[in-house]
Amino acid sequence: MQQMIASTYEIIEKLGSGGGGTVYLARHLRLKKKVVLKADKRKLSVDQELLRREVDILKDLSHPHIPKVYDFFVEGEEVYTVMDYIEGESLDKALKRGEIFSQPQVIRWANQLLDALNYLHSPIHGNPPRGFVHSDIKPANLMRTIQGGICLIDFNIALALGEENVIGCSAGYASPEHYGLDFSIEDEEEDETDITVTLPIGGRYCSDTSGKRIKTPDVRSDIYSTGATLYHLLNGSRPSRNAKEVVRLSNKKFSPQVVRIISKAMNPNPDRRYQTAEEMRKDFLDLRKNDSRMRRWKRQRLFASILFSFFFVTGGAAAFIGLKRMQRMEIWLNHTEASQKVLDQGDAESAVKSTLEILSKSTGQMIPEHVPGVQNVLTEALGVYDLSDGYKRYKTVDLPSPPLYLSIAPDGRNGSALCGQSVLIFDTASGEITAELPAEATALSEIKYLDNKVILYAGKGGIKAYDTDAGRELWTGAPAVSICVSGDGRYAAGIYDGDSFATIYDTGTGEVKGKADFGGRQQDIAIRNNLFALNHDGSWLGASFDDGSVHMYDLENPDNEIIVFDKGSEYTHFEGGFYKKYFAFSASNEEKSTFAVIDLENKEEKGGFQSESAFRVQTDESGIYVQSDHILVRIDPNTGEQTPLVTMTEKILCFARCKNRTVAASENGIYFFDETGQMISSWGEEYRSDFAGITDGTAVTGCMDKPVIRIMQYEENQDTEMFVYNPDYEHDEARISADEKTLMLFSYDRFRICGRDGTLIRDVDLPDSAHVSDQQFIRDGEDSFLEVIYDNGKKSVYSARDGELISGESDGKSAGNFWEKLDEEFLINDFRIESPLHGTPIVYDAETGEEIARLKEDAYLTYVTKSGDYLAAQFITADGKCSGQLLDETCEVLAELPYLCDVIGDYLVFDYPSGTIRKSKIYSLDELMEMAAMTRTNASWQAE
Repeated sequence: MQQMIASTYEIIEKLGSGGGGTVYLARHLRLKKKVVLKADKRKLSVDQELLRREVDILKDLSHPHIPKVYDFFVEGEEVYTVMDYIEGESLDKALKRGEIFSQPQVIRWANQLLDALNYLHSPIHGNPPRGFVHSDIKPANLMRTIQGGICLIDFNIALALGEENVIGCSAGYASPEHYGLDFSIEDEEEDETDITVTLPIGGRYCSDTSGKRIKTPDVRSDIYSTGATLYHLLNGSRPSRNAKEVVRLSNKKFSPQVVRIISKAMNPNPDRRYQTAEEMRKDFLDLRKNDSRMRRWKRQRLFASILFSFFFVTGGAAAFIGLKRMQRMEIWLNHTEASQKVLDQGDAESAVKSTLEILSKSTGQMIPEHVPGVQNVLTEALGVYDLSDGYKRYKTVDLPSPPLYLSIAPDGRNGSALCGQSVLIFDTASGEITAELPAEATALSEIKYLDNKVILYAGKGGIKAYDTDAGRELWTGAPAVSICVSGDGRYAAGIYDGDSFATIYDTGTGEVKGKADFGGRQQDIAIRNNLFALNHDGSWLGASFDDGSVHMYDLENPDNEIIVFDKGSEYTHFEGGFYKKYFAFSASNEEKSTFAVIDLENKEEKGGFQSESAFRVQTDESGIYVQSDHILVRIDPNTGEQTPLVTMTEKILCFARCKNRTVAASENGIYFFDETGQMISSWGEEYRSDFAGITDGTAVTGCMDKPVIRIMQYEENQDTEMFVYNPDYEHDEARISADEKTLMLFSYDRFRICGRDGTLIRDVDLPDSAHVSDQQFIRDGEDSFLEVIYDNGKKSVYSARDGELISGESDGKSAGNFWEKLDEEFLINDFRIESPLHGTPIVYDAETGEEIARLKEDAYLTYVTKSGDYLAAQFITADGKCSGQLLDETCEVLAELPYLCDVIGDYLVFDYPSGTIRKSKIYSLDELMEMAAMTRTNASWQAE
């Protein structure tokens, strides 16, 4: 029998429960509709008549982003609220699944939420000036409706009734006032170090304030919680519980103006936050006015006509053929999706092969003549519009099981992977596995390259040397798991699990040169990357042990031992190695990490530092490298100077170095950097990388959860170069002059003109730049110039040849409601393209209004240019980067164009962060297929 409440509500199911009560989905028997019934277990000590008056006010609440309240009653010991049932899903569930929300989407939700809060906070029917305080804003209380909007649920009615002791405290979203803390202006001079905050673990209520004046939540507390919620939705991680420890969002990852709004909303001092929801909402609505990167409004343009031909065939036979084509189209669309997936996994060659098969069959009456999306996949796989110098996806190697260790030869011709109980050798040109060698039966076996062709590995029965070119074993030593090799490659050391000594080998002959006696100590072999290293000439061996000690052994003079840490140290993990006369290492535990450099000749510590984050340390013949969280630096052991090599916004999971380049991997991508720390290429990945290896020409990565290795090859495209310039020149847009002799780099506040070799011709600061509303680069015959338009109608024109002011005029008219026009519209013959400042550009049929296509998401459309039979759409992303899309006559995307900055005639121009301007012709499908066929032929030849 169904449970009944108040003889009116039939319980359908329990939706959730917590410290405050239980939420049910119920059916109102009389109204025959679903409602939400919230049973609040906390007792209310208010007069029943007052309760009834407040309920009447709550029933009058009516807002599209707030559920309707139908009833409010007391039954037994519980207070029930009856509200509208919102069909959808709370945003916390999407966050837990790892769903990522775009910045425009979050901004849209922010406006809806703040509009609802402004309504809720405002005085209603004589209600006290503070209105209703929600008090528990968080993703779990935001429902994403089936229409894509949000609805604010579960607002704390108790606060409307004056029960100020009933306050929800959701960690990370709750303001300092929720915990009774007061950081307002009048308290700033007090010693806040005396404040003791007991933050509840998943708790709900206020905590100890150690004598501080208690501050109760008000509408500004809702502002803080709104900022914290938006922070989580954008960043994917909940902010710190302590308001003073919240890490500011990245200006590089998100719009600086959005970061500023959220930071202001989350100020610990309520007097310095937005004072009303409407004030905060206004800043979101004015993003287009305040964001420097978006201070340009592209006036409507009418482009040259594009002719379209539509053929309609009638008759039964044609209908039959049409049905078959539809069925075939669905099949090829599935094949296209499969090709894209292969490409996303890093196998460009297989993606090319797959798309060629689709296109070769797309002929004849019964098969579609054109498959949507396939040209985009083929273009990306061939990389014809990626003119950057860098590592590009090449092949993948399919393995029998996920790799447990990965290494690459110094020349990059082959690599080695430990899979299960086998060492697999693979050719990086063909992607084929060339040898399978039995390995020691442990997941911690290691592989080291002695040179371009010989590896040492933990083989079955002993350490083994194997010639990968000749395909033969060279020698075998004693059983070993951990292996290290001297910098000159002449000596190696091996240690087996449980041994208290290491065996030293001559790598050329396999002869045992000696043993390092550890005095009964054993290495913690169960820890990968424990410290076990030889110096350049094999005269010193450094090792860490399971008793917490670290020792350095002079292999030529056994009495000359250096104890870095004695047994019983507080550290549990060690790593490091030798560089010249120095020994560099890190020692870590769960709470802290120490890095230090020791001078072996003088037996003294040169310097070091500590951190709460663990240090990763690698050494080789080129230097000492230390990584912590999202930074990798090279350390000068003499001066302690740190040279940044990798700087990322995400945590580095693994990295590898070669002479001039570094590869680093995070949870979301693979990134390549040059010797100066400049990123040279990157791409997102569907799964993380646990291993990485790199040479000047080849890189490999692998994941311990995926049976595949990705191979990347380095490509150069200097033959496509038009201009070079100083990469430190910040700019929003780049344009080539009509005579192609000068390059103009411009932003709303300045422009620079450069020659082909990077010579700076002119550097101009635009006057009154805060009022620049639009900039247009115009080519007129042999002349070209920059037109700067101000919000009062003033117009200044500068020559793109030498930067001289050609003219300056004012029509005396005000721009009026200029900022309201920033949601731009492009008219292109039969198309009308709407381009909102924050949102996805949409293509409509100009006559019927029917939606035809959606263009690039999370980017602002700045130009649409016609080039022959194609359209090139240019965008600026939220982080200020330029990009583009190549479209056909139906606005289908034929290619993504990262770094597209200009279109001149029939070729595309790209602006790369390295300070190079490069160009490419637009390739037809036939040309792409011809290139693909040639690529496959070359690949087959290389494999042979």
